[in-house]
Amino acid sequence: MEHQKPVIPGQPAKRGKTSKEQIKSMVAGDFESEEQKKIRNFIEQLRNLDVSFYAFRRDNFLKSPYSLVLPLPDQIVRYENMGNPVEGIDLGKVKHFSHDKMIQITSDFSENNYIRKSTFGRLFRGKIDEGSGMPPREVIVKRWDFLIPFSPTYGNYPVYYARQLEILLNPHVASHPRMAKLIGYCCDKMFALVFDVNLNLTVKDLIPRDNFTWSPRMKVARQVAETLRFFHGKQIALCNFTAPSISVDEDYNIQLFEFDRAANLASDNFPVLKTIVGGAYNYYSPEYLTSVLEFRREWFFTSDVYAFGLLLLELTLAKCAVEERPVNFVEVNFVEWAKIAFAKNERYDRFKMTIAVPQLLIFDLAMKCVQEDPKMRPHMDEIAMELDKLSQFKTENRGLLG
Repeated sequence: MEHQKPVIPGQPAKRGKTSKEQIKSMVAGDFESEEQKKIRNFIEQLRNLDVSFYAFRRDNFLKSPYSLVLPLPDQIVRYENMGNPVEGIDLGKVKHFSHDKMIQITSDFSENNYIRKSTFGRLFRGKIDEGSGMPPREVIVKRWDFLIPFSPTYGNYPVYYARQLEILLNPHVASHPRMAKLIGYCCDKMFALVFDVNLNLTVKDLIPRDNFTWSPRMKVARQVAETLRFFHGKQIALCNFTAPSISVDEDYNIQLFEFDRAANLASDNFPVLKTIVGGAYNYYSPEYLTSVLEFRREWFFTSDVYAFGLLLLELTLAKCAVEERPVNFVEVNFVEWAKIAFAKNERYDRFKMTIAVPQLLIFDLAMKCVQEDPKMRPHMDEIAMELDKLSQFKTENRGLLG
C-alpha cells in the first residue's frame, strides 16, 4: 500500500483544490445559509473544547473505587465552580438536551436502563415524555465516560464527539434508512447522543441462534454492504462497525447506531490519523495493527472492507468473532480459526457442517475481504453487487456450521 501523510479527523486532506471542495461538500455539508454556518461554527467550538471541564466532575470521581481512598481532587472543586465552556444550541431538527433533561430521560443513568459498554462510555435506554397523552418515546442514549483513573484518550473525546455529530448531521447520512436517527445531544456537563432507535436485538445476539436462517443472514449482509458502499461513496470510513453495533428489527432490517470514530478520507491510499480504534482485537485489519505498533494508527477504506469480511464470516459460520471467554482463555485469531474450520470440515459445539453452494461462495467472498494484503481486497461496490447475485440462491441452512 502506498503510504502518504495521514490527515487529522475532521480536517480535509491537503491534496489540491478538488479534494478540498469534495470533502467540504460531501462530509461537512454545504454551509451557505446562516443557520448552517452557525452549526458549523458550533461544531468547531466542540472540537476545540478543553476536556478538563467534563473530566473533573464530582460524579466521575464518586463512581470510581478511588473515591474510597482518595480525597476530592482540587481540580473538581475548581471546575465545578465554572460555567459550561460552550452553550448548547439546537442543530436543525436535532435538539440540545440539558444535563437535567438527560438525567430525567435515563432516570439518572440507572442500572435498570444500562445496556452495555460502548467504545467511549456506555449505552442506556431512555424515555422522552411527548406530552398530550402520547406514550413516551423510547430512545437510546450514548454517554461518553470520564471515569477515574483518567485516560489519555479523554483528551481526544471532543474531537471524536464533534466528528460524530458532524457525520450524523450530514443530510445524506441523516436521511439514510440504515442509520439510527439522531434526535438530540448534550454538551452540558457531559457528552451524550440521543437516538430514536429501540435496541432490542443486535446482529451479535442473532448470529448463534438456530432460528436465524440463511435468508435473513444474507439480508443483513446485503444491507450492511450497501450501507458501507454508500458511506465510502461519500468519502467516509466507519472505522469500528461490528456485530454488536448493528441493531436489527423484527423484519431483519438493520440500523447502525454506533460508529464512534467515523472519519473522512481522500482515497484508498490516504489514511486518517487516529488514536486506537475502539473494539476488539479480532476486528482489526493487519495493516491497522501494524500501524499501531509503528505509532501511525491509520485506517483505510480497505480496513472497513476487512471488518465487513469478518462480519460476513460471523454470519456464514454462525459464530461470533468475539465472545465471552474464561479469564485464562487464549484468544484465537478468528480468520485463522475460520480457515481451519472450513478446511477440516469438523464439528464445533452443537453445529454440524452442512455446506451448500451459496455458503461456499459467500465464504469465498468473505475470505477475499480479509486477505492480509489490503490491495487484494475487493471494493465495497464489487462486494455489494456480488452479494446481490448470491442472494438469489435459496437455502434453509443456518450457515456453514448450521
